[in-house]
Amino acid sequence: MNRRGITAVTVAAACAILLAGCAGKRGTASPAPSTAESTAATLPHTGAPTVDSPLSPAVLDGSPCDSALTSSQVDHLLGQPTPAKPSDTQLGPMCQWSSASGSGAGITVAYQTKSDQGISLAYQNVQPTAARWKSLAPIRGFPAVAYTNSADKRACVIVVGVTDKLAFSTGLTLGDKAAGEGKDCFDLAPEVAGTVLTNLKARA
Repeated sequence: MNRRGITAVTVAAACAILLAGCAGKRGTASPAPSTAESTAATLPHTGAPTVDSPLSPAVLDGSPCDSALTSSQVDHLLGQPTPAKPSDTQLGPMCQWSSASGSGAGITVAYQTKSDQGISLAYQNVQPTAARWKSLAPIRGFPAVAYTNSADKRACVIVVGVTDKLAFSTGLTLGDKAAGEGKDCFDLAPEVAGTVLTNLKARA
C-alpha cells in the first residue's frame, strides 16, 4: 500500500468514532444525542466506566498538534515525520502525523470536546458494531478502550476518558516493519495514548 493509502487508513481509524455517531442514519447503530440531550443525560452510560479523578476541561483546549505530543516524542514514535496536519471534526480538533519514510506509520490524536458524552460515546456508538473491541486497564488512572472497524491488526483507535463528558482518541497505524513482524496495534497504541495523557496532565 502506498503512503497515500496508508494515510487514508490512519485518518479513517481516528475518525471511526465520529462516523459511528452517524451510523444510526444507515440503520446500523443509534445516532449520537445532540449536545443538549447528552448534557441532560446521566453520565456515564451504556456500560462506560466513570472517571474517578477527572482532569480540568482546559487540558483539551486548542489543537492536539500543539499539546498532545512534543516534537521529540513524535520523532521517537515515527522517525522522520511529515509536518503535523491539523483539522476540525464534528467531535473536536484533530491532528495527524505520518512517517516521511514511506513506512505507512501514522498517529492521529483527536480531542472529543463537542459531544459532552466522553468515553460513553464509544460504548454507545462503536462497541455494537466494532470488528474488535477491548476494554483496557486504566491508562495513567483513566478509563480507556481500544477498537478497530476491521480485522486488520495494523490500525486501531484508543479512546480515553478525561472527564465523564470529555475524552480524547489516539489512532495508530503500524509501519511496515512492525506489521511484517505481526505486531498488534492493540498492544502498542496504549503506550502512545499514555504519552498523550501524561502531556495533558501536565497542562492541568
